[in-house]
Amino acid sequence: MESTNKKQPQFWINPNTRLRFPQFCLEWQSCDKSDLFAFCKMEHPRRKTYMAGTTCVHLVYSEDYSRLFVLYHEDQQFENLRLQKWLRENIRDTITARATIALPKRLHELEDKHQLYAQSVIVKKLRKGILGQCTYDNQIRLSPLIVIFPPALMDETILHEMAHIKHHHHRKSFWNYLSTLLGSDAREKKMLYDIAISKYWELYTFLMK
Repeated sequence: MESTNKKQPQFWINPNTRLRFPQFCLEWQSCDKSDLFAFCKMEHPRRKTYMAGTTCVHLVYSEDYSRLFVLYHEDQQFENLRLQKWLRENIRDTITARATIALPKRLHELEDKHQLYAQSVIVKKLRKGILGQCTYDNQIRLSPLIVIFPPALMDETILHEMAHIKHHHHRKSFWNYLSTLLGSDAREKKMLYDIAISKYWELYTFLMK
C-alpha cells in the first residue's frame, strides 16, 4: 500500500462503487489472473489497462460509451492511490464521452417535442454547481454530469435551459413557462429533485472533477 502521508481520496473506487443509470452503467467483473494477463496481449480498440504489481486492471467501454466494464482479480488492492486516480479519470472521461452523444440527442428530441429550438448545444465542464447555461444568443451548454442523473431529472435540467430561450431570467414568467414544459409546478419539482440528488452529489462531483 502506498504511503499514508499522501492525500486520501474523498471516495474509494472499488467493486462496491455502483453507477447504474439508463444512459451509463459501470460494471465490475472478477477474473482469473491468467485471463487478465492474456487479455493484455490481445488487440482491443476500446480497452485501457493499468498494471498493478502482480496483476492488472482492464477497463473496456462499449462503442457508444454507455457501459464501462472493470475487469479485475479478487486480490486486487484498490487502495493503491495511482490506481484510484487512473480509475477516477477514466470513469470521468467515459461519462463525458457518453454525455457528448446522449445529451445533444435528448435535447434535440425535446426541441422537436416542444417546437423550441436552441441555436446550438455544447457539452462541457461548467463551473462548480452549474449544470447548464443558456446564453443570450440561445446557445445551450450542458454539464456532462447530468448524463448520470435519473432520466426525469436530466430532462428537467435540459428543459430548464430551453425555457431560457423564451425567458432569459428567473422571474415568475420563466417559472410559469417551465411549468408548462414540464407539465407540473417547476419550483416544486426543482425542490424535490434537489432533495433526491443531494445524497449522491458529492460522489458525482468527485468522479467528474
